[in-house]
Amino acid sequence: MYCIGGYSEVGKNMTAIEVNNEIVIFDMGYNMEKVVELNEEMDNLSLPEIIISGAIPDDAIIQKQKKKVKAIVINHGHLDHCGAVSFLAHNYNCPIIAPPYACDIIRKMNKDSKKPIKNKIIELSAGKSIKISEKLELEFVHITHSIPDTVLSVLNTTEGKVVYANDFKLDEEPTLGKKPDYKRFKELGTENIKLYIPDTTRILQKNFSPSEKEAQIKLKHNFAKIYPDNSLVVTTTFASHIARLNNIIKVNNNQRKIVFLGRSLKGYATLAEKRGLINLGNIEVATRRKDLSEILKRVSRDRGNYLIVCTGHQGEQNAVLSRLAREELPFSFKREDHVVFSSEIIPSPINVSNRYILERKLSEQGVRVYRNVHASGHAHKEDHRKLLKMLNPENVVPAHGGIDHLGAYAELAIEEGYTIEKNVHISQNGRILNF
Repeated sequence: MYCIGGYSEVGKNMTAIEVNNEIVIFDMGYNMEKVVELNEEMDNLSLPEIIISGAIPDDAIIQKQKKKVKAIVINHGHLDHCGAVSFLAHNYNCPIIAPPYACDIIRKMNKDSKKPIKNKIIELSAGKSIKISEKLELEFVHITHSIPDTVLSVLNTTEGKVVYANDFKLDEEPTLGKKPDYKRFKELGTENIKLYIPDTTRILQKNFSPSEKEAQIKLKHNFAKIYPDNSLVVTTTFASHIARLNNIIKVNNNQRKIVFLGRSLKGYATLAEKRGLINLGNIEVATRRKDLSEILKRVSRDRGNYLIVCTGHQGEQNAVLSRLAREELPFSFKREDHVVFSSEIIPSPINVSNRYILERKLSEQGVRVYRNVHASGHAHKEDHRKLLKMLNPENVVPAHGGIDHLGAYAELAIEEGYTIEKNVHISQNGRILNF
């Protein structure tokens, strides 16, 4: 097992599994914090410079083995798992296998890239399997997360199964799609799982992760209380969180005209609409300054009849919400306007700083700010315990976190009978583990 990225930080995920001189890569993701820092500078940097910056994984430890790579597997379409595909996949003469919506996102990134990759992109739906080679077979198993078409990857090898579970939550009441495939998880627990690789992003949170249904209820309560004020309401969330966007539309219930503002929002939502995952209906979607200006002028004249859904939930400097707060567009907030953050701050210094700056700017203009109208898409401690017990793996290597996250997962595994360095392993970027 090559621990390439995501073992020393949240994000930049990339893992390679080698069995019998054949390698399968799981994930090629961005370090979102570094990507935000670099911003448009990434377009002017060479690949080695981007790797040195820490924005994408450093895959040097498998470069000499690249002819062995048989497939690149992506579990879902979040950029911290697939964003680096357009930078690194060309190094490997193999297909990219991903769920349908993730494939759409990868194709869109490839289309927008200055150096598009030529790897074949293969769609594989949850509940299906594909032969990678004579000795390797890949199975996708449905699980819930904050983006549609998220799966667990199960790599069947001559040495046993490898389960890659990066990312997931166990949502009992998803508002888009089905509940996790518990039946298959329990079956896998009897089928010799040699190695299990779970994400640890929210392992420090106690109890179970709340359902997306709870986020829908929070939105409903907030909108019900602030809509009668007849002031403008703006909400922001993860652009890829299609279930959340659907919930915003549902809770609005045609009370106000909805407009979607922002490039990433348009990208994810339009791809999702083609897959039948969302119905944009009469919702206006705008990204260009001219279109934004025209919509915002109409909103300003009739504030109480509009709901703006826009990018900027982490306080990103170039996102629509920050630009509105800085009055860089033909729009000014008024006292008693409302901004609902249907998200939580991704815990990194740059996000905390950007959100502080944005919220201070909004408060100075008399805007009422509502935080954490949200339910996390990541497993909390007890979700992790439940899946670990169902899968019953021989070895566990926690991923997608800093040392505090990986250590917390190790503590959980110890509670369930595992032993440090014997069958639960805390790794770091650049390490190779043998089983």
